Amino acid sequence: MSDEPEHPLAALEGQELAGGRLRVRLGPRSRFGARYFVVLLERDARPSEQPVLAGLQHSGSYPSYNWVEAAETNERVAFADGTEVAVGPDEIARLFALLLGALPAGGHLMVEYDSPQRAETAQALARGVPAVATPLGALLLNIGCGAKFKDWQIAEGGTEGPRKLQAYKPPSEDVAERWRAEAVKDLRAFLQRAPRGESDVVRAARHRAEALLPLLDEPPRLL
Repeated sequence: MSDEPEHPLAALEGQELAGGRLRVRLGPRSRFGARYFVVLLERDARPSEQPVLAGLQHSGSYPSYNWVEAAETNERVAFADGTEVAVGPDEIARLFALLLGALPAGGHLMVEYDSPQRAETAQALARGVPAVATPLGALLLNIGCGAKFKDWQIAEGGTEGPRKLQAYKPPSEDVAERWRAEAVKDLRAFLQRAPRGESDVVRAARHRAEALLPLLDEPPRLL
């Protein structure tokens, strides 16, 4: 990122992760003006052959024009010498937190849920589980996103890539608190549904919702 030190994603450059350091490589722009990028893991001055994360980034004059999409994440990355490094769930969560930190208040972070590692989120959303009670939704809430989500179940026009969950960086504490109150209502309504014939995915979501309710009553923490 030495060639574009003012770019928002330059904040990720050199950050520690999984025993190495992150290296950001910017690519061309999409036809909608977003910038393709990959995040590599560097160890012993050697970058990984595969990205830890690949996606798109967009900047604009209005808060809502600022966003990052994580279109692909890899839990194992290979190096040229044949070695592989595991990038576990905690490291992926830290990477998402770094991406969120690169966004201004009012921006949003989108993460795909079409991949095998996010199959439970896809199944839960298909069964009417509130987004915040899915594994991905709970993760995004935990890293500092607001308790408001948009579910991109169907790409409009077939050009928006994989299915994804969109989370927001609250523009203010008042807005964050309102989102949390709305999420609490949704979770309580979800928990009041009849439990008969539920799948393991829905039962897990219920446990997650019960654990989230007291957390959502705490004051919001903004990055």
